[in-house]
This record gives sequence, structure tokens and C-alpha cells, in this order.
Amino acid sequence: MKLIRNITLDKYKFYTSEDARKIFSIAYEDLTTVIYYQDENNDFRLVVAKEDDPPIIVEKGITRAEAFRLMNTRP
Repeated sequence: MKLIRNITLDKYKFYTSEDARKIFSIAYEDLTTVIYYQDENNDFRLVVAKEDDPPIIVEKGITRAEAFRLMNTRP
């Protein structure tokens, strides 16, 4: 798990410099959870962002099964 400070979620894609697609997004109050997928390496990334002052992003590599489990879980 990696903690990134002072970067907004909009700028995260430029920070990673990967050709990742956003495949899932859900927001609750001031937290946003996003799952990105990169085709080349079959890589899934879970990103949790807090859009407050200062903006904080936590990212973690996850498996395909974990990604689909998160997408299919209803709040």
C-alpha cells in the first residue's frame, strides 16, 4: 500500500504515467474509491482518495478476484 499526499484524484492518472482505465468508482461523503485496470500487465489498482485539505490518496495493487468482489458488493 502506498500513501501519496498533495495530489488530487484528477491528477492521479498523470502521476502513475500508465495507460490505466477507470473501471469502477464509488463515493461516500469525502472519500472516493476507484479501481483502475491496465491491459498490458493485467494489473488492477485500488485507489482511495480524500478530496479534502490536504488531498490524500492511498493505492494498493489488488487481484482480479478482489476487484470484482468490490465492484459487486452493494453498500
